[in-house]
Amino acid sequence: MAERIEGLRLPRTQRRQQILAAAAQAFAETGFHGTSLADVATRVGVSQPGLLHHYPNKQALILAVLEERDEEDSRYLDETFREADPSVVDWLMALCERNAQRPELVRLFTVTAAESLDPAHPAHEFFQVRYQRIRTMVAHRIRVDQDRGRLARRVDPEGLASELMALMDGLQLQWLMQPPVDMCGLLETSLRRLAAGPDGQTGAASQVGARQDA
Repeated sequence: MAERIEGLRLPRTQRRQQILAAAAQAFAETGFHGTSLADVATRVGVSQPGLLHHYPNKQALILAVLEERDEEDSRYLDETFREADPSVVDWLMALCERNAQRPELVRLFTVTAAESLDPAHPAHEFFQVRYQRIRTMVAHRIRVDQDRGRLARRVDPEGLASELMALMDGLQLQWLMQPPVDMCGLLETSLRRLAAGPDGQTGAASQVGARQDA
């Protein structure tokens, strides 16, 4: 079903994608409180009532942006490892390399995550749930690596998952600054050191080099 807005006839799905892309850019640049619906509407080239036809308020819009970007990442990782048994190293490196191609979205999540520390922020619950979900996913990957003999049993999966998330978040923040750090290079170095263990055997980390050199 198509709709007419500002003289342009676009399918509803396509218009929503335009709105989400423009909103993501605006929120990344000025944060939730600094972004207005009028600004997003101008970026898209629609009227503000036209924008509100799709998203009733700014709170709904930012949640839609964040949820859409998370779903895109999930689809990407599922497709990348559809027929593979990725180690936690492979999984995190694939995510890092994807993020390195999308600085505006990394900025969006970095800025919004910081803002959402305020319990009144519309994305406060979203980020609480998101961090718990990602910790669970990473911890699961660590347990699989332990079962495969790729990581030592002494490692606490939940604790290590929190450390790895903190490492990625910190590297992303430094990568956004000028001059930027080598986000994925530093992450790979840390993950190789983790997977090597005290005996110096590379284990899971060797898969990263094999994938990148292929």
